[in-house]
Amino acid sequence: MTTIARMLIAAMLAGASPVSAAEPGAPTLRFVFEERVDLEPAEAAGANPRGAGNRIGITGGTISGPMLQGTVLPGGADWQLIRSDGCSEIVADYFIRAVDKSLIHVRNVGLACGAGAERGAYARATPVFTAPVGKHDWLNKSVFTSTIEPVIDGEGRLRQVVLRFYEVR
Repeated sequence: MTTIARMLIAAMLAGASPVSAAEPGAPTLRFVFEERVDLEPAEAAGANPRGAGNRIGITGGTISGPMLQGTVLPGGADWQLIRSDGCSEIVADYFIRAVDKSLIHVRNVGLACGAGAERGAYARATPVFTAPVGKHDWLNKSVFTSTIEPVIDGEGRLRQVVLRFYEVR
């Protein structure tokens, strides 16, 4: 066994508690922050073998919550693949700036489906953050999930999305 493998096993076992086969330890979620992201109008990218492409530019936004505050920077985008089953595969790639001026990269990959016979509308994603070492390093060291809620204006157009981010514990 390599030294690295021994170190990993020792680190995992250091905080381990006995696991019962009858009661697996389910993860819990901790709300960490919310983004209100302002959007450009959607731009069709055309048909492709898997569906239809769509691009929605990000023009800015705000971040508030118990663990992070700041702004969403303009210039990123939400890339969507609209599938034949009506669901959209989502890949959002953008930067946020914390109030302390730290620059944090966000890549949020998910799925959005309209309401169907089996369940209501569904929009969830799994973000990965790249944050500088220091105050926001905790973003580099956990798995997260997010919910996505569209905000429609009075003319029926998507102008903003509200994302709520949760740390999986």
